Amino acid sequence: MSVYPRFRGKLIRPTVGMMRAASGIFHAHGRIGELLPLERVLCAAFHKEPDRVPVTHFLLGAARRLTGISYERFSRDPEAAAEAYIAANELLGGDVLYTVIDLSVEAADFGQEMVYPPYSTAYPDYRKPRIASVDDYERLEPFDPRRSPRMGMGVKLARILAKKAGIRYPVMGFVFGPLGVLNMMRGAPRLFADCARHPQKVKAALEVITEVLVDYARALCDTGVDAVMLDTLFASQSGVSRELWVEMEGVYARRIADEIRRNGALVALHNCGTRPYLDLQLEYMEPVIVSLADVPDDCADLAELKAKYGERTAIAGLIPTQSLLLESPKAIMELAREQIRVLAPGGGYVLAPACEYPPNLELANALAVVRAAKVYGKYPIK
Repeated sequence: MSVYPRFRGKLIRPTVGMMRAASGIFHAHGRIGELLPLERVLCAAFHKEPDRVPVTHFLLGAARRLTGISYERFSRDPEAAAEAYIAANELLGGDVLYTVIDLSVEAADFGQEMVYPPYSTAYPDYRKPRIASVDDYERLEPFDPRRSPRMGMGVKLARILAKKAGIRYPVMGFVFGPLGVLNMMRGAPRLFADCARHPQKVKAALEVITEVLVDYARALCDTGVDAVMLDTLFASQSGVSRELWVEMEGVYARRIADEIRRNGALVALHNCGTRPYLDLQLEYMEPVIVSLADVPDDCADLAELKAKYGERTAIAGLIPTQSLLLESPKAIMELAREQIRVLAPGGGYVLAPACEYPPNLELANALAVVRAAKVYGKYPIK
């Protein structure tokens, strides 16, 4: 929100205790009337039942199609990206605004050369990796992310969205985890091998990256965003072992999460990997809400996820990208209905796709996700 007052240049935010108390008031109001998206999401974050299940369509690059801009402009112009994100919520529905552009934002500012396709997500040019040899790990240097091209755009986008959102929508900043940023500059196969063969060199780069990401998180918080989401993809069976993740990212991600809390914003987590290590991520980052693509490695199904972790953190995501690509809107609504039945009782749940809505997919299934929350997500859940 842009409505937070400032004292001596610093935002004055409500404490976690104040937000928890407010969620109780919103819960009571939701029993007799309709809540604003911000109120609805705050209820979910603090495990209170709102008027209905909060929902996000997770339109990122796909939102550009609603305003007719190219993908490259979406990737480089904060005003145009903000207009697209607002249009997605106003036209399709949705309770959250994100500042996510793509997963190469941070790497690009460290010098990774990029490719900007006209109709698809920007990505690193792996023919020209920033970390071309193991010696390059120690050549990364810190910089001010507010003044860098792509992270600087992220800060501007967050400020625009926080202002436009007012007290209606919660705005969620985004920071890719340190190991993920390094992957964008080296490539996963070589990075994983280097973690085993040259761990100290890799850690030298992670120290520099983390220093910049801590500063980036601080800058995002200063715009008035309500939360900052950390993406720790490799804390899953799609990435590295549990032990290696703690060593190569967990200890660094903790510093970023601590900085977010220190600056008064809530910590959120995104992990779209297979069988994520949720217990470790909760230990190292303590998020109030996690967005997942799969059940954790220590859970058999959604019911066990809810039973084991439903009181420790709010849960979001889990509508498979493959289903969005292949299934009908009716099938998506039925899938969402079952997830609502299992995960929504007691609050602490946001209906959402497992990851970014495919950027060039027709929007019927995004509408189906939103409609499912409105049709099947009214509390009390039946």
